[in-house]
Amino acid sequence: MPSFRTLQALMVRYLRNMEFIPKTPRFREIIRDHLTRQEFMKHIGCELSVIEPGHVEAIIDLARIHQQQIGLVHGGVTATIADVAAGFAGFTLVGEDQHTVTAEIKISYFKKAVGQRLRAVGRVVKAGRSMHFCEADVFVENNGTEELVARATTTMAIIRITE
Repeated sequence: MPSFRTLQALMVRYLRNMEFIPKTPRFREIIRDHLTRQEFMKHIGCELSVIEPGHVEAIIDLARIHQQQIGLVHGGVTATIADVAAGFAGFTLVGEDQHTVTAEIKISYFKKAVGQRLRAVGRVVKAGRSMHFCEADVFVENNGTEELVARATTTMAIIRITE
């Protein structure tokens, strides 16, 4: 049986070969502009490290603010980074007059998260006209080793904001 790392690498290679065509070539620029107004992401130190069509990675360098009472990464932080990565993965595929918002999220926690950094890998599983179905895997890095700690499945509604 192949190792988890081998399966993960195969899955990433498969997903990266799926062809997602952004509706605007400016999707990276638009996302970076939106990030300047994401106050909660700034507050928790969440940044996007990879922005590709249908694929986004987010990172948080962990500090005491991210811990719950016994020193583990708070489950809400894990859920947040998963939501951010999945949501922005979906956002890469919408038009300039559209946005994505979380309509549904389900997260499974596989093990406790203790370490120096969280990394979420968000991907679009199925892109639609009114909804995108996305997933995010969350990893914790502890002393140079990265482990999968959670997986989220999300439904991202595509909306238009009229001002």
